[in-house]
Amino acid sequence: MSTDAQLNFDEIETYLQQFDGGDIVLSKKHFNKGLAIIYFNNPGKKNAISGKMMVQLRQCILQLEQWKEGKAVLLCGLGGNFCSGGDLQFAKASGTQTEALHMSSWMQDTLNRLHNLPMFSVCLIQGPTLGGGAEITTFCDFIVASDDVKYGFVQGKMGIITAWGGSTRLVQKIGPKKALNLLLTSQILTAQGCVENGVADHVVPAQDALTKTLEWIEVRLQHHHRIVRSFKNVVNTATTDTLENSLNYEKALFSLTWGGDLNREALAKNIKHVNPNNSKM
Repeated sequence: MSTDAQLNFDEIETYLQQFDGGDIVLSKKHFNKGLAIIYFNNPGKKNAISGKMMVQLRQCILQLEQWKEGKAVLLCGLGGNFCSGGDLQFAKASGTQTEALHMSSWMQDTLNRLHNLPMFSVCLIQGPTLGGGAEITTFCDFIVASDDVKYGFVQGKMGIITAWGGSTRLVQKIGPKKALNLLLTSQILTAQGCVENGVADHVVPAQDALTKTLEWIEVRLQHHHRIVRSFKNVVNTATTDTLENSLNYEKALFSLTWGGDLNREALAKNIKHVNPNNSKM
């Protein structure tokens, strides 16, 4: 395979495809609402992610990059689990440092693409969400925790550190002190522990976790997709660029919405609401 200076993602994809097991699929059932769902499905291994699934995850996100009306994407697992981390058989079979570097580069690029989508991302964590599974969640804007979740960064126990950028993203999400504590202790958090540590934003009952998560998302889908995507782009810019550049970008996007069709429609509705009994309004 290529050296780090000459990363060839086609070569890496061919390599990862060798490691079969499970599937990751993109559901378009809620596309009419602006919502996509990415399902992790590897039931025999609590949705541990294989090489093939890494390729499929990237393919799903590449599709979403082309979806111009998208508002949100939900990542969740089938069978009552989100993702228990990397497939151990895959980990044992890909033991060289070069192979590890290429796999890490693939997943970091894939998850960065997820984070940079112009739509907000939500991860529903259920059951054992450990190691690489926990890393994936850190690239999402929101995390909803099922009350049966067991969440933790257990990489240290395996004699490694985070493979896919999870330490960096965890620091950005909850701050350096809390992040370092979770990484050093390999602590397994309950749903309440996830909330207390700033990892999770909401808790749902396990028996109807997906339904309750969809209800939570629904509230955040109310605006037109152009508005949702603009807000997400501004927030992304604010976290990755300078203050001055972010303010200028926000100002530019605002000026595009002012006086536009959505703005005029909203103003018209507000005028009607001022005096709903006036038939001329």
